[in-house]
Amino acid sequence: MKTSKILYCLLFAVCASTALRAQNLFTEGNDYYAQEHYKTAAKSYEEYLDSAHQNSEVYYNLGNAYYKSKRIGLAIWAYERALKLDPRNEDAKFNLEFVNLQTEDKIEQPDPALSEWLKRLLYGPQTNLWAYVSIASSLIFSLIILVFILTRSRRIRNMSMMGGMLFGLLFAVSTLTAYFHKEAVLDNSEAIIVSEKAEVRLSPLDKANISFELHEGAKVKVLQQNDSWTQIEVNGNSGWVQEEELKRI
Repeated sequence: MKTSKILYCLLFAVCASTALRAQNLFTEGNDYYAQEHYKTAAKSYEEYLDSAHQNSEVYYNLGNAYYKSKRIGLAIWAYERALKLDPRNEDAKFNLEFVNLQTEDKIEQPDPALSEWLKRLLYGPQTNLWAYVSIASSLIFSLIILVFILTRSRRIRNMSMMGGMLFGLLFAVSTLTAYFHKEAVLDNSEAIIVSEKAEVRLSPLDKANISFELHEGAKVKVLQQNDSWTQIEVNGNSGWVQEEELKRI
């Protein structure tokens, strides 16, 4: 019994320490940014995100730090990540549109009006929000079923039946929404060119002919991977670039 208590205390201490460290990194990043040490601020935000804390606000701040450091490609990537986590982040959306105007390549993007509206409606600022709703609704649903089974009152049984249908539906909707939000965040089929200039080749070879060139900040679709090469598609044209020249959203 004492051993288990010690283990629980140690686990709690580790979790608390990790959360405190993450908060300190976020605060440090904000302080460095306020002092106009943008590269140092970006490093603090990167360390925060590397600690498995995915947060739309931090990606937004990281994008600002990248932009102030004149790293437009990385700034666009960070704003895209912020919007992927929280499509309702209006600041990230505004800054993304502003920075995209400064890119050299004009990329045709499909009209995402309907899908963006659904994302803004369903997805919250936290990727695990709907997961929590799903867990809570399943627990309440189970409790209502138990009441329905144990009670003999017709009135209570009718009420529990209605409540069971309501929370059963909420459980189904929240579970599906949580799944699709997670899949959307994990999807890496799009990327941003982060090098100043990327030569897109006809095949994944250094000696292959150059098909066309892309510049920093261009958004591309990822088709497949071949060792250190990535096949991309943009404006109906495809080719291969070095993996280090892009960053997946």
